[in-house]
Amino acid sequence: MAVPTWRSHWGLAVESAFASTATTPVFWMPLKDNPEYDDDQGYIYDEGIRAVTSKLINVYPGIHKGTYGATFDYYPNEAARFWPGILGTDTVGSSSNGFWQHTFTQGADPPSYTLFDYWGSTDATGPERQFTGSVMDSLNFRFERGSNLIQVKPHWVTGAVSTGITETSKTYTTIHPLKAWAPTFSIGGSTKATLLAFDLTIARETNILFAGNNSQQASAAESGQIDVTGKLSLYASTDGPYIDYRANTSRELRVRFPDGTAGSTYSLLDILMTSAHFTKVTPDRSGPYLRWDADFRAKYNTTDAGSIQVLATVATSSSLST
Repeated sequence: MAVPTWRSHWGLAVESAFASTATTPVFWMPLKDNPEYDDDQGYIYDEGIRAVTSKLINVYPGIHKGTYGATFDYYPNEAARFWPGILGTDTVGSSSNGFWQHTFTQGADPPSYTLFDYWGSTDATGPERQFTGSVMDSLNFRFERGSNLIQVKPHWVTGAVSTGITETSKTYTTIHPLKAWAPTFSIGGSTKATLLAFDLTIARETNILFAGNNSQQASAAESGQIDVTGKLSLYASTDGPYIDYRANTSRELRVRFPDGTAGSTYSLLDILMTSAHFTKVTPDRSGPYLRWDADFRAKYNTTDAGSIQVLATVATSSSLST
């Protein structure tokens, strides 16, 4: 009998130190598509010429590494943990009605994770795999107002993929994911009702290091500079974005998801780029009304202590980066 994919489940846990494998996930999230799963055993191929017509003579074990990426609907308490994974810093603020505000800003050392991937097998040797020493190198956040739910796609570079482990016992949140119709949008501090689609990518230079430690496993990870890029699709009520583009004018861009919890004084999610530069703005006349397709790149500024800051209100009082 074939293995049904509906049995799959995915979870994540923060590691106490790089490649210090966590034993069980902190949370589980439903997968939206087929994950980008790369288990690289780093095999070394002996192809020396030795008086035979065969090219490959032997295969030796090499260093172990991998990459992993997956798309999820944005469940507020769980997906909020992705932001410090790419930005690095989580500052916990005060609470309102049992929820805590977390401010995610750029920092030097984002955490590493153990990823748990079960693909539905009942193999007795262990049906679930762990990607240890996983460090995020990109995070994509996107939605279209006419679609259903917000989607987020983290991507990691990782150390070794484990041998099989016993299947972990999954549990899922009962909190609803964020809807694509819910956010408000502003440019330069002025709320606009023109946003049709929003696509944001945070990319970070990330390297897994294999130093001379007599081991096939990675010894450390280093994270470098952050680049924040994205694209807006707006219906054209004015020529504002095009004028800003031609004038080399930077604007504050902000997307906020109001918190529907009674008594809360915070936004559920607030993405702020205080100084965003339009790198290209193009008119789109393919439909019945004019649209602006505006590419942007966020600049460093002191307000965001970087290129971007993200505020999230979640039901966790402790740091999401530990």
